Amino acid sequence: MKQFLRTAISVLALGLAWSLAAIASPDTLRVLSIANSFGEDAVEQNLHEIALADGHVMIIGNLFIGGCSIEQHDRNARKGAKAYSYRKVSADGSFSVREKVKLSQALLDEPWDVVVVQQASHDSGKMQTYEPYLTLLLSYVKARTPAGVRLCIHQTWSYEEGATHWAFPDYGSSSYGMYEKLCEAYSAAAARHHLDVIPSGTAIQNARATFLRHQLSRDGYHLSRQLGRYVAAATYYAALYGCKVEGNSWVHPHLDSARMTLAQRCADAAVKNPFKVTRVDDSGFWAKYDSIPEYTLPNPLVMQDGTPVSTPEQWYGSRRKELLGMFSREMFGYAPAAPEVSGEVIEEGSAFGGKALRRQVDIHLSGKRVIHLLVYTPADAKGPIPVFLGINFKGNLTVTDDPAVLEAANWASYGIYPREARGSQSSRWPISEIIVRGYGVATFHCSDIDPDYDDGGRNGVVSMVYREGQTYPEPDQWGTIAQWAWGLSRALDYLETDDRVDASRVAVFGHSRLGKTALWAGAQDERFAMVIFNDSGCGGAALSRRRFGETVAAINARFPHWFCDNFKKYSDKEDELPFDQHELLACVAPRPLYVASAEEDSWADPVGERLALQEAASVYRFLGESPALLGYHIRQGRHDITLEDWLHYLDFADYHFGRR
Repeated sequence: MKQFLRTAISVLALGLAWSLAAIASPDTLRVLSIANSFGEDAVEQNLHEIALADGHVMIIGNLFIGGCSIEQHDRNARKGAKAYSYRKVSADGSFSVREKVKLSQALLDEPWDVVVVQQASHDSGKMQTYEPYLTLLLSYVKARTPAGVRLCIHQTWSYEEGATHWAFPDYGSSSYGMYEKLCEAYSAAAARHHLDVIPSGTAIQNARATFLRHQLSRDGYHLSRQLGRYVAAATYYAALYGCKVEGNSWVHPHLDSARMTLAQRCADAAVKNPFKVTRVDDSGFWAKYDSIPEYTLPNPLVMQDGTPVSTPEQWYGSRRKELLGMFSREMFGYAPAAPEVSGEVIEEGSAFGGKALRRQVDIHLSGKRVIHLLVYTPADAKGPIPVFLGINFKGNLTVTDDPAVLEAANWASYGIYPREARGSQSSRWPISEIIVRGYGVATFHCSDIDPDYDDGGRNGVVSMVYREGQTYPEPDQWGTIAQWAWGLSRALDYLETDDRVDASRVAVFGHSRLGKTALWAGAQDERFAMVIFNDSGCGGAALSRRRFGETVAAINARFPHWFCDNFKKYSDKEDELPFDQHELLACVAPRPLYVASAEEDSWADPVGERLALQEAASVYRFLGESPALLGYHIRQGRHDITLEDWLHYLDFADYHFGRR
């Protein structure tokens, strides 16, 4: 009897809530998505704004669990699991999040007009994963929603060619092959249950056949936060309202009108033909909006004389050495052998409220140069610990507000740098968070090795190796980036002697120009156990032959000191390069490699950075190495290194350094 009363009260309250909501906004369309990260990509941005521009008000609910399958949704429903992050876009466009929500709670939250389900992307093309769970889930939904609720299924998209998702091999690592499989499965599910289809997967596939193709994904499977998500939202809108989205007046703040128009056409074509790719005419857009030329990348697994690389031994013994030799001769410049290195501890103490131990060391290079190395390690460490080693750009005292960090004695000799406030760069160096995770941090100022300006090769360590009478580097002699990379190896020389540091687990990292540096250091010096770099762009991870953003000509003109003089002959002649950057990334194998990008950092060509990593993955596969050795993310925002980036790096290090 008590159970009956509770049920009756719930139904009465539900009916009252539906009545009040309907009276408050009778023209509002209420849509609930029971999904995962692919649903997040489609409904949480853009959809409300697109509808509002045409005079429609939407309330959008999204029940989110990353990677959640239909089977898991059904299990959560039957168990009453408080498993969801319930994200909601209200009628006024405001966004809210409630954690630990049951599926039943969300179903009763609004008198939903539409409920949308979808399969997890990795199971999307596997028909056997849909039943009996879809039948059970839909029955559960119908029992808790108004009569006549419209039930839909959201078609997810296939992964991009070259994607590193663990499930991609299940589909032969073929983007179109995966698309065909998911079309087969989604169309069968829709027909069996009389579901309307929201064909986002087909819209994305349509867009991949246009000049938008490399701008749709942020990691090979999730959609880019601007263009990719707009395509999915436009498709959602056109499918729900049964109208064309082309001509919609909402202006996306980060997309130009041409890209929006083409995205709308791809969405409309998908709604018209949900399970068939439609060739959308983009001929009028290429010349104005896509300056990337046709290009052919050199094959990293073919020697310069045309001999194929057929064994891992041939890669390590011949091809890798050949590539590093070419990069030295034609781009970075040759560096000398290591000099005599000695370390002198000049100060040490505790920091960060006793959480860390600080050590400041002068590293002497054959008595001719000094690197001022700042090292932090966890105070509670039981033995030698892994360390992140990187160069800073503004001075050691800028990476933290620790008052004990010394200002370099030769600061004034750096010439072009104004003094920066203590801790002014600390947002890029979250040392306390790194320490708490059990890692150390070591850093020095770039000008300890070479000031970052075109000084004619007079002030850096390059002058240490000049022959008698020489005043300028030879065409194949190291530029500034190669000097900085050499300095990182000298810092590692010292860390091998530091009893607090596990020198077998040192990750070299860097951002921007210092990201290029970390890559070159890590590619050459196999003692670095992990290589991480962020927003490295031209001369780093970005493919030179794409000529997008900063080009070889632009970088040589603005920063003529970064690379050796031989590199200047490739300005505006990228196709004549005997290599491209994917081959440099491949030289890091078999060690862990992490590439990071930022969506708004177009000058660094984030697409080119990701494509280079995907190309390098072919070498890792050839060598029989795990794809888990390769890490990638792209975040929102501009050219910078943030705590978000660092959290990814720390997770990556946890995995590979065995700390999880």
